[in-house]
Amino acid sequence: MKNSSIYKTVRAKLITHGVDRTADGRLTLTDAELFSLFVQLERVKGIASFDGVLEVCAEIEAHVAHLGKRQLIVFAYMYLSFSDLAPRIHEPDEVLPDRKVRKSYVFGREVSDEEMLIGLWARVKYEAVGEHMLRLVRANG
Repeated sequence: MKNSSIYKTVRAKLITHGVDRTADGRLTLTDAELFSLFVQLERVKGIASFDGVLEVCAEIEAHVAHLGKRQLIVFAYMYLSFSDLAPRIHEPDEVLPDRKVRKSYVFGREVSDEEMLIGLWARVKYEAVGEHMLRLVRANG
């Protein structure tokens, strides 16, 4: 039954990101191939594979482009950037006397360098396109 639990977990996480609020968003749950790609994303996230995350996100992007719903990629970025791999708190930058800059992040748990890379990459992608893409999702009902 472990397999069924990953499907339930992915579905629940997607719903927390609001996929069930619009017809476009619901495609992440009703399109079998797209949902399967989100399950793959959960698996590669779980093994902390940055290359795997990039590969699955590229597959999601290609699939949603094929559907004519490129904006749905935002849910992949949300899925990762609101996970335990992304920092909970970003403290203000500190400029050190030698003009180096210290950036401090606080995570909800101990994360490996690769996990941190996944979370920060997703956060950057979401901050770059998230608002625009979500507007498109909402506009298409």
